[in-house]
Order: sequence, then structure tokens, then C-alpha cells
Amino acid sequence: MTNIKQTNFQELFVNLLSKLSEREQDVLKNRYHLTSDLPKKATLKQIGDTYNITRERVRQIEKEAIRKLVEQAGDSEFSTDLTQIENEYINYLEKNGGVVREDHLLENFVSTEHDLDFLHSNAFLFALGNLFNSTEKVDNHDSFHNVWKLGDVDLDHIAELITKLEAVLVKEEKVYERAQMLELAKSNLTEQLEASLQKYTSKHGLDINDFLGSYLHSTSKIESNILDEWGLSHWDSIKPKKLGDKINLVFRKITKPLHFREIADKINESKFDHKNICAATVHNELIANDNFVLIGRGLYALKDWGYSTGTVADIIKGILEKANKPMTKDEIYEEVLKQRLVNKSTIYLTLINKNKFDKTSEGRFDILR
Repeated sequence: MTNIKQTNFQELFVNLLSKLSEREQDVLKNRYHLTSDLPKKATLKQIGDTYNITRERVRQIEKEAIRKLVEQAGDSEFSTDLTQIENEYINYLEKNGGVVREDHLLENFVSTEHDLDFLHSNAFLFALGNLFNSTEKVDNHDSFHNVWKLGDVDLDHIAELITKLEAVLVKEEKVYERAQMLELAKSNLTEQLEASLQKYTSKHGLDINDFLGSYLHSTSKIESNILDEWGLSHWDSIKPKKLGDKINLVFRKITKPLHFREIADKINESKFDHKNICAATVHNELIANDNFVLIGRGLYALKDWGYSTGTVADIIKGILEKANKPMTKDEIYEEVLKQRLVNKSTIYLTLINKNKFDKTSEGRFDILR
């Protein structure tokens, strides 16, 4: 079987742009942020100021440049390769139930299938919006993030499913694990939506859950947290606003004690919101919040994990009170190290403090009576 050579989108698109005048290229590149050397999209005024022309004139140049590109795209020099790219894109959408969130499209299809360095990923979105006719972008929808969908997909049918799931979550007031959420979505599928998905399941040999996952990621009403727990997007357990809730989720994900600087890094990596937190702010929250316990130099853990607050002396006292009997040095070491990441020498120096603990004739240690 002969492998079909994959079309190089970047090379194709750059060649297509080269058919325009230098000013037309510059206007499109800046208006749509088509190349990676540009910081962001430019306004009509910014481009107009560069060329000393009005915003309306910039708009006219933009419109005419797009018209020329569309015309060139129909030429045999470009049409075959563009069709191949469009078919690959359609195939990807079909495998996701006909609807894909835009940022997921860029991350999971454009960045993996097309090697872009000179071009920005916006160039692919520009091509989708202007050179391909098989799909459309939907933005400003009440129930969805910005998404791209196949023309024959009725987004209202998916929105109806989302509304049903919202009602269940409101009633239950609890988060669902991913498998549970998919099962809930499957059980609430309308016959109409299920029937419309059959053509994709049979064509690609996929389970309907593969499509439902894409729908869940596409809606703005229901989201997952960093633990892949699903719930309403405004819930603190899903999109935490308070720093203490963010720290709690990080601990639950990592499941081990962390240095406060690591916690700050994990929060920023998780992108709960657009805020960039500093380590000092995290440290202040850890100190003030009773849900977290200092267990070592800069190291903190969840109190729910069984860690106790207080000094090493307080920990030893609690251990001895619970045992209700004298204990050997090694027994105390073992129990303290479950609570605090400290040197054994620190524990020993605390134990031999005669103002706090007593040493029996057998060499064991007890609370000072």
C-alpha cells in the first residue's frame, strides 16, 4: 500500500501569501497574527498609522487580499493540497463527534500534524475560516467555548444534552469522575443526537464515549479540575478562586508533601485562572490556613492526611499520650517521622529536654509527670 505524502501546510500557505503584494501580505499578517515573529494581532488603526492610511482603507486592503487568496486557492497549484489538508481536518472532527473546542484543535491536531515555526497557529485558523467551506466557527454561544464544527452538526442538540447534565449536577451537588460523567452523558443522550452520531461511529470504528468526551470539553457550562473530576464550571471544587482551594487541589493531585515554592509552580502550571501567583503569597496562605501543616523546612502537607500541628515536642507528647506508655527512642523516631521531615538528631535533642520528657530506668521515654 502506497503512503500518501502529507502536505506541508506552512510551505503551502507561505506560497499562497506570496501571490499577494507586500502590503497586502503585511496587512493580513498583522491583522490575523499569522506569523510567529509578531507579538499579537494589530488593530486597523495601528496598521493604518504604519502606512499613513485610514482604518477604512486598511479594511478595504484586507478584504481584497482575502478575496485574492480565495481565488488563488481554487487554482490547480494549490487546490489539491488544500483539499488533502481539509480532508484530514474533517476526519479529525468526525472522530470527535463533529465538534472540537478551538484550543484543543490547535493543541491536538494543528501542533501534532503540522510543523509550524515561521507561521503562527492562527494561520491555520485563518485558512479554516477563509479557504475551507466544510466547517464553521461558533463563538459567543451560551453553552460552549469557541468551537469548530462540521456543517451538518446541530449544536442545539448537543446544547440540549448539556442542559440535562447541568440539571443532574445541580441536583446531586457533587463532582463526577470522568468515567462516571461519560456514563451520565450517555444515559441522557436524545435519540436524535445518538442517531446523528452513528455515521461517525460506524465510519471510524469508535465508541460514542469518544464523541461525548469532546462535547464535555467543548461546553463552558461543565468543566473538569486538575484531578479530572467533573462538575459545574463555577464550582470552587472545579475552578477554585480562593488560594486555599487551589493549594488543596494541588496537594490532592500530587498526593505528597511539597515545598511552598513547588506549590506555587504547580498552581501556575495548572492555570486555574489568568493570575500568576508568587511563592511568598502561597507561603502566607499555608501559614494562615489550618488545613495545611508545616512538616519540614518549607515543606507542607494536608492536615487531612493525618499530620498534626505544633512543634516536634508537641508531636512527641501526642504520640506518648496516645501510646499511654513509655516508648523507646527508635519507636518515637518512627512515629515522629510520619509527621515531620526532620533529622533524628532534632528529635533526640527534644527528647532529652528534661523540662518536657522523662527517661525511665529502662532507657525509654515518657511524658514528664
